[in-house]
Amino acid sequence: MSSIGGNSLGKTCHFPFKFNGKWYAECTVDGRTDGHLWCSTEKVYHNGGKWGFCPTKNVSQPNITVYGQMQDREHVIVMCSFGRWSIESSFQLSVEGEHNYTLKCPLYYLNEKCVFDVKVSPPVSFTCVHEINSVVNRRSETYNYGPSDFSAILDHREEGVSSFYIGFFSFIVVGLVIMTAAVIIVTFKSNAKGPKITGAADVYI
Repeated sequence: MSSIGGNSLGKTCHFPFKFNGKWYAECTVDGRTDGHLWCSTEKVYHNGGKWGFCPTKNVSQPNITVYGQMQDREHVIVMCSFGRWSIESSFQLSVEGEHNYTLKCPLYYLNEKCVFDVKVSPPVSFTCVHEINSVVNRRSETYNYGPSDFSAILDHREEGVSSFYIGFFSFIVVGLVIMTAAVIIVTFKSNAKGPKITGAADVYI
């Protein structure tokens, strides 16, 4: 396997290799205090001191999904799916736009998924990053969030509000028309019956 970092510039690990009088047929943490796996890229390490970190196996490429919020168009929710992870894993979201920065603290983490709440000013791009021991770095495809996405959320939001008001006022207008028609009909029927004839006693009261 090809090594990462160290002083071997990506040279292939040499198995077996000898280190401190002991032979190793796989990567080891011996000689280190941080627990990172490493290998010698020479048959005998002490002959040249060439080494590199060992890549962690079965680390898949993260997936990224971006959700626009209708209630607050200045924020988007970015979900990063990392799949398999280890205790040394760290999950980050790289944001590139008017300002470039990295979010290292997700809003929450659940079932191998990290959710980030990001304030945006399009155009901006997002990339999910899975880092292990500061050595292995797996990155998702870059998601580009442009002004068209921004406008679509706004248009959809305004369309929903307009539809609500149109429906509401139509209901009020129809109700008023029905009530007015009912009052006219009742008044017309009352006048059609003619004046009430009162008795003599009523005339003098």
